[in-house]
Amino acid sequence: MADKVRFGLIGSGGQGRYLSDALILGGKADLVACADPNPAAAETAVQQCGYKRAYADTREMLAKEALDAVIVATVHDQLKPCAMLAVQAGKHVMVEKPMALTAADGRELVAAARKAGVRLMVGYTLRFMPERILMKKLLAQGAVGEVVHVTAGQLIGGMGGWLGEKARGGGPLFYIGTHVLDQVLWVVGRKAQRVYAEVTPKGTGGVEADALFTIRFEGGAVAQVCTSQRMGGRYGWLDVIGSGGRMRAEWESNALYVESRTLEAYRNATTIAVPPDAYLPKLAPNARVNIVGFRYVRVWAAELLEFIAAIQESRDPSCSGEDGVRVLEVCDAVFESGRTGKAVQLS
Repeated sequence: MADKVRFGLIGSGGQGRYLSDALILGGKADLVACADPNPAAAETAVQQCGYKRAYADTREMLAKEALDAVIVATVHDQLKPCAMLAVQAGKHVMVEKPMALTAADGRELVAAARKAGVRLMVGYTLRFMPERILMKKLLAQGAVGEVVHVTAGQLIGGMGGWLGEKARGGGPLFYIGTHVLDQVLWVVGRKAQRVYAEVTPKGTGGVEADALFTIRFEGGAVAQVCTSQRMGGRYGWLDVIGSGGRMRAEWESNALYVESRTLEAYRNATTIAVPPDAYLPKLAPNARVNIVGFRYVRVWAAELLEFIAAIQESRDPSCSGEDGVRVLEVCDAVFESGRTGKAVQLS
């Protein structure tokens, strides 16, 4: 494969254009074509991001264009169908979270990607934030000993538009809760066994106002997770407690709190201001980007550079389709437990 990977975009709205800017920043992608059922959105991606051609029909783009890979950044209920079209066309796919609305649909997409011999990555961006990378490294070094308890959450204000419609995959669990749920599974690193949830309905649109749930893992670790749209702003946290210490990271902060009885350097409680340049990619020469939130576009660039590396090295990306399915298995259990009032055992 050439040094630059030929990319198409399915879903040319805000998130699709943000990720396109991240591709530009990484300097290893050729932006070939974009598709969106709203022609104005596709034309905006051409003008703003530099795609060569725009399509109103995804199938037409996949049939006509010489693409190596596709980003799928649609509304939630269209993620799996559009990603499946790309996979069946033989394209590598980076699909935005939550990748599908059920674990069964996620498994179907993973199986199709395996059969087609293409790489499938799920867009769980928090894995690429500098403070989370350092947290994961310190966990591997035994900073907290054996992980026994995790508390985590992602909170946001009221959600409107399609994000308030259950049929479109709206609601805080799919929108922001899956991000923190992936983080919990990532840091615990064991199979989830049982889930119990309290889910508060919102009323109109059928989505939840909040979901608070407990996950028990193999080996005995327990996580407590909260996701909600009843907060006036945005807040998220990840607190990891173990037999030898604890760590805490917060959303939209580069600080990492570490207290360790196993690593001498952190025996005294320490707050580390994690330097972004140590973990995030440098700008490609003469790269131009259009969006604000530079910290996030560099994180998205890191995510997409990992996807490109996985393609070029013929390996699974670090956030694989199977990882996405594990998140959806817990989401299925949260909704089922919320409906029945009973704990759900995962197979």
